[in-house]
Amino acid sequence: MSAIPVGIPAVRVAVIEPGRKPDDGWHAAEIGKAIVFDTEDLDDYRTKNWDSRVYDAMLLIAAVEYCDKVLKRSGLRWTRRFELRLPVHDLAHWQKPDVAGTIVGALKFLTGDDWNIMFTVASVDVERDFSQQSLFEWGDPGRTITPFSDGLDSRAVSAMLAAKGRADRLIRVRVGSKADDRPLRDRRKVPFLNIPFSVKMRQGGGIKESSVRSRGFKFTLLSALAAYLVGTHDIAMPESGQGALGPALVPTSHGYEDYRNHPRFLRKMEDVVQAIFQYPVYFRLPQLWSTKGQTLAAFAAIETDPDEWNRTRSCWQQSRNSSFDGGRRHCGICAACMLRRLSFHSSGVSEPKENYIWEDLGAREFADGAVVGFTKVTRAMQRYSIAGALHLDHLAEMRSSPLRQPRVKRSAWQLAEHLQISTGEAEERLFGLLEQHEKEWKAFMKDLGPKSFVAQWLA
Repeated sequence: MSAIPVGIPAVRVAVIEPGRKPDDGWHAAEIGKAIVFDTEDLDDYRTKNWDSRVYDAMLLIAAVEYCDKVLKRSGLRWTRRFELRLPVHDLAHWQKPDVAGTIVGALKFLTGDDWNIMFTVASVDVERDFSQQSLFEWGDPGRTITPFSDGLDSRAVSAMLAAKGRADRLIRVRVGSKADDRPLRDRRKVPFLNIPFSVKMRQGGGIKESSVRSRGFKFTLLSALAAYLVGTHDIAMPESGQGALGPALVPTSHGYEDYRNHPRFLRKMEDVVQAIFQYPVYFRLPQLWSTKGQTLAAFAAIETDPDEWNRTRSCWQQSRNSSFDGGRRHCGICAACMLRRLSFHSSGVSEPKENYIWEDLGAREFADGAVVGFTKVTRAMQRYSIAGALHLDHLAEMRSSPLRQPRVKRSAWQLAEHLQISTGEAEERLFGLLEQHEKEWKAFMKDLGPKSFVAQWLA
């Protein structure tokens, strides 16, 4: 690693096998302690197509997640520098320039950080027989893989895809942590794959950085592994248009766009999978040109049980900041919650106000919008609320603002290249999405009223 400019956080992380010690100056992430594999869940991935590259790719995902969480970003700069050392079973393969190069390129684009990944020879055998046969057979190109979480888009798109064909042709890769919606071991009707590892920060250290941009790398590569092992090429990503394109369209305070669900990042991950496995996968966004509200409306037309959307989770806040009376709620004011509330409003689907800490966005004073008895109203929460409202408001201005139109046109040109459509079609679709968002946002703000604390901030 080259000399590190003053002010840029940096860390060296060595993933080590059990019982080994890292070299001086390296932060150890020991397999079995910092990175823990679940044998039962790992068994489900062991199809005919299994080989050591699959395990090594999972270890890479976990190591990247560990790095992302262990080093806090500077208050002055977004960028961090990581030097990662990872044991692999086919060293010559992982050291190929196209393999290491595509991985580093995708990570740098996604996280905004500098990455240097070095591979070493692993000594632990992962070619042993597992305790059971996988649930899935290899060579089934008619399957579709989709990431599945507690999120509203995830549940909606999963239901919409299943409604278009046989539900058992859809394999959901469980990327959340909620346990009560996981299927029983008999999963023939609703096939699931769970994350086969967990990342544990060293005792007393905890998670240092909360932005966790590497989640995009984790979800896409795990989904691609499932596609490779099953023998299909189709991966449907559930994000709607505002979530996929909005974070890259609207500049943020730190100046680095969020590409976690953006087609540009997905194309880079296709290159990563091709380099590692010499196998093509195709990430698609079936709701890319729809708002979250339109996606919810389509979901509600299929699913009649309101619990299916009421129990979804959108909030970015940790439970300690969004719990009340012994239960966890959405905060109701972060950018993710604001978009969720906008989608319910625009779709005409009702949702209990008790889902949120901030039950009333129409209140004149910020603190008065929170449920009576909530005692954790802080300036930080207020800043989250302002940022969430501003993001959606700025996104609503993108279509008609002369200052912002060049950015929209540039984005359309980039989308055209990566989606393999004409620039004219990309512009038409993108401006159509922004027009729909603007319409929904204005109607939402009109119902909140000009005296609401949200309207006062935007004014």
